[in-house]
Amino acid sequence: MQKEQKFDVEIADASGHSIVQMSQNEIADKASQTQGSWVFVNDQLVSAADVANMDLEAGSRIRLMPGLVGGQDAPTFVVEIADPTGHTEAVMTQAALADKASQTQGSWVFVNDQLVSAADVANMDLEAGSRIRLMPGLVGGSVC
Repeated sequence: MQKEQKFDVEIADASGHSIVQMSQNEIADKASQTQGSWVFVNDQLVSAADVANMDLEAGSRIRLMPGLVGGQDAPTFVVEIADPTGHTEAVMTQAALADKASQTQGSWVFVNDQLVSAADVANMDLEAGSRIRLMPGLVGGSVC
């Protein structure tokens, strides 16, 4: 009876990665159980369905990783941010804008040239193309 060959397999997940020893059939099973997972053999992406029938050599570097999905679900907005040195523009989600506005005490938020409460930004119905400006609050008065 021949002993089944084991391979060192790097398995990545949200907490980091671990290295475990697995047979070729175990690698194929694990890859097919995790929908959308990516399998790399010697730094080449291979189909999870093909792993069971591959000719793996001893010392092959095998990695199982969750599939990556590009894109962003939340819409983004160009935000003009004023400060004592001038202004910059940043692309932000509505949640990021709300966080920034609430962290900068006394800041003013203008949406389409109307002053809005920083506390209300998170729940507003912002439209694509809205003109958004984040500015430090102005204090009026004279210095004698």
